[in-house]
Amino acid sequence: MMVLTKSMIVARADLRMALKVKFVKYGILALPALGPIMGIAMIGVPIFLDPSSFDLIMGYLLPTLSAMLAVFTIIPAAMISANSFVGEREQNTLEPILCTPLTDTELLLGKTLSAFLPSMAILAGVTVITSLGSNVLIVLAGRAPVLIPDLPGLFLICVVSPVMILATVSVMIIVSGRVSRVYEAYQMVGGIVLIMFIPMFGSFAGIGTGVPDLNAQWFANFVTLLIALALMGVTWVLAWTRFNRDRLVSLV
Repeated sequence: MMVLTKSMIVARADLRMALKVKFVKYGILALPALGPIMGIAMIGVPIFLDPSSFDLIMGYLLPTLSAMLAVFTIIPAAMISANSFVGEREQNTLEPILCTPLTDTELLLGKTLSAFLPSMAILAGVTVITSLGSNVLIVLAGRAPVLIPDLPGLFLICVVSPVMILATVSVMIIVSGRVSRVYEAYQMVGGIVLIMFIPMFGSFAGIGTGVPDLNAQWFANFVTLLIALALMGVTWVLAWTRFNRDRLVSLV
């Protein structure tokens, strides 16, 4: 319990430090807002304007929604965790925190929570807002409410995305401790986000028939989950075993 308490102190301080960077601050605000805007625009608005397009929209666009929302959550997590060490070094706060009596576990856990907790809150928020906003327009169009995201999409949001966020954070923590400028760490974001293209492209299976292939969607989601678990496992082992305070202090 004491470890978690100390880690939460680190997490709050780390998040405040990251939000001092305008690029991160406005990115965390703007990117999550795009998720509901784009989700409602591509699901609810067309159905509201043309109720006859309901089946077409549900078949072609709904399966891609959850992957899109996940992407807009993973990027803020990467932006926050990219600042974990190199950002502290740029703001001259790295040496003091490394010289505190915090254990390596408490420090790394705090760095993880500073990105994971806000990202999970963002993910829950954008999912609820997108679902409610889309269903309001669907009901106004004379249709019955539908489950948004669908079942494969909920699995992606509730199971795959948290693992993917943790994998993203671990990668960015490793990178952040080895680059000299925070913008170098940001360059890794694009490669990580590409993993979420697997469920996004998997949702297009069966597009020729106009009927989404649920088996293909589930398969793509499980493949993404396995990749995320493997990435998270490997990078967390590297982060814990190769964490070296003396080397980081020497870079200050």
